[in-house]
Amino acid sequence: FIVPRESSIFCAAGMLLSDLRHDFVRSCVASLDNLDRARLAGLLDEMVNEGKATLGSEKIPPDRMRFEVLVDMRYVKQYHEVTCPASLNAVRSGDLESLLAGFHGEHNRLYGYSLEDEGTPVELINLRIRATGVTDKPAFVEESAAGSNSEEALKGERPVYVPEAECYQSVSVFDGHALQNGNRIVGPAVLEQVNTAIFVSGDFDCFVDGRGSYVVHRKDYRVEPGRV
Repeated sequence: FIVPRESSIFCAAGMLLSDLRHDFVRSCVASLDNLDRARLAGLLDEMVNEGKATLGSEKIPPDRMRFEVLVDMRYVKQYHEVTCPASLNAVRSGDLESLLAGFHGEHNRLYGYSLEDEGTPVELINLRIRATGVTDKPAFVEESAAGSNSEEALKGERPVYVPEAECYQSVSVFDGHALQNGNRIVGPAVLEQVNTAIFVSGDFDCFVDGRGSYVVHRKDYRVEPGRV
């Protein structure tokens, strides 16, 4: 298994790698054979404008704004609806063939059947807009290979409970910030950082990969750097 070097802030780091997204929804219950195209177009414009305003308040420029249309549909009198992607033009123009094809296909994918051949009426329930703001992403830096020797990062030893031995043993303690790409640590050992500590148990070894993460594996399943 892999332990990211910055595991204690992994959630926050993930936010830096994610785009901004907002979902807008309007209820619009109507049979697909009786759609009010003007109303649909008005609801779409309303949600798109709301999305533009929200993303604009988050400093997203117009050329980085993306808008997707989704529709919630169901067979008439069915309990659950199915959310399907749709094109903006198909919804605006009331392109029934496009909307129905998307719905039947998604219903079949989710539930293993569709009622297309039976001609069962379909109704629209909700209209959705997914507004996405594309953000700049931090670049990953690949560290240069430094070899397997980890002695420069060794801080000392201290007693730690080792489950395999069912007792305390004196184990090596390493400075995680000083470990480099390719360094190998033989368990049992402790890797210390200011933001986390990692215990490599007695049946396991560990090495540092090119992005500073710790690859922990069983001793009888040796994994080499560069082959993960």
